[in-house]
Amino acid sequence: MMLANSHSIQMSRQKKTLPKFGSANATVYKYITGKFYHPSTRFEDLHGLSINKSGDCDLIQVNTKFIAVPISGPGGRVAIINADKPGRLPTLLPCLMCGSEVTNFKFDPFNDSILVTVSNDNKIRVWEIPEGGIEEDVAEPKFTLEARSMDKIHLLEFHPTSKDILLTTSDDLGKPAIRIWNLSSKKDELTFSGEIKGAIFSSAWSPDGTQIAVTTKEKKIYILDARTGQIISQGPSHNSIRPSRLLWLGQETNLLVSVGFGLGSTREVLLLNKEDLSKPVSKCIIDVSPSIMSAYLDRDCQILFVAGRGDRTIHTFHVEVEAKKLVALAKIESASLQQGFAFLPKRVCDIKDIEIDKFYRLTPTNIELVGVRVPRARPEYFQDDIFIPTPDVENPAQDADSWFKGENKQLELVSLQPEGMTELSIAPPPASQAQSKQKFEMGKKFVSDEQRKKEQMERMFKAAKDLPEPEVKAKATNPEDEEVAEDEWDD
Repeated sequence: MMLANSHSIQMSRQKKTLPKFGSANATVYKYITGKFYHPSTRFEDLHGLSINKSGDCDLIQVNTKFIAVPISGPGGRVAIINADKPGRLPTLLPCLMCGSEVTNFKFDPFNDSILVTVSNDNKIRVWEIPEGGIEEDVAEPKFTLEARSMDKIHLLEFHPTSKDILLTTSDDLGKPAIRIWNLSSKKDELTFSGEIKGAIFSSAWSPDGTQIAVTTKEKKIYILDARTGQIISQGPSHNSIRPSRLLWLGQETNLLVSVGFGLGSTREVLLLNKEDLSKPVSKCIIDVSPSIMSAYLDRDCQILFVAGRGDRTIHTFHVEVEAKKLVALAKIESASLQQGFAFLPKRVCDIKDIEIDKFYRLTPTNIELVGVRVPRARPEYFQDDIFIPTPDVENPAQDADSWFKGENKQLELVSLQPEGMTELSIAPPPASQAQSKQKFEMGKKFVSDEQRKKEQMERMFKAAKDLPEPEVKAKATNPEDEEVAEDEWDD
């Protein structure tokens, strides 16, 4: 993975347009497939997975070093598994002991060793995992965060560009509150309470970290300024009081995706424009099922992944930004029931195999590694129309103090192009195409020659028609040739 020049990144961040053949509305991701890695990469015989978490909690969190899953039993247990040691898991996994039922947990995107948990005792615990993982239960966190009025914490989201900034949502005695914490100073710098009506179901930072979007039990969606808490826009959300998930597309699109329930148990996806939240710009029905859903959005490829807890299928959709619509893609099927999934950074994908995403799929007893691939005709070239320069989500653009002072630095963009691979956009045409083109040019030349000859003949005929007709002169007669009267003949 290489850092790219800022000017070249700005130019190449836009998706390259390659020639398209066939259907005018076809997407390059129409036939994406999910390839399950070899069984040797799995984590098997997982015991005691806690599946009684609410719909706003994902049951698996991962990074390139560790995997975290909740374990049932007293003490609020979160198991830590080394990602580089697949195989049969021990019966008793080493856990972080929170002392109270865990309601949510997440890894710090900029520090693989930091895991944050929230629990029913209204405490936020920040854990530091040693480089090699843990070998026994750990009960002492690095530090704990508390607030006097904070009650029923259930959501937490790290800032997308700045280090040590954490957003939490809670229901403070019936008054929903959003707090933004500075982990370096260990205090809540901002608290927004009273602006939002109804329990908060989901929250999402804008990609540049300047705005926050939330959905509520009152069937509303709100866009707030992240520093002032002022409501920028609001509108209706899903017509259901069941949990939903909110995801933000690229900052330049002004689009959001919400995954939730309609009337009854109809599961649906809404595409929303933050400039006008009065109604969704597009809506797609998934199916009818009561199971709650996890969702992930690949902003580079603009592909949405939706997995229902207890389902065997992962649904995929392509968000067509220009047309402002959702297009259903091929489903990723499995024989086992899933409890959730968690995606890895783009840099770990097998670019040469045209793998656009890689994720861990959680089942009741196993953790499976899955790659998402796009079939292409010329895999030997770097598919630069798919693998555009991507934000470096593992390195922050700024620290917490600079963000709270009002700075808005953005993540560096990195190129995913493997060394030695040529971009598809500048690759020579394939041999069959070159031969077809050569034949076409030969036929075109033959037609041109015949046309030229025909036009030349037509010009000759036209010129001949335009010439004046020659005057016919009377033929001089010889007196000897004149006719002699019959009576003039001698006898």
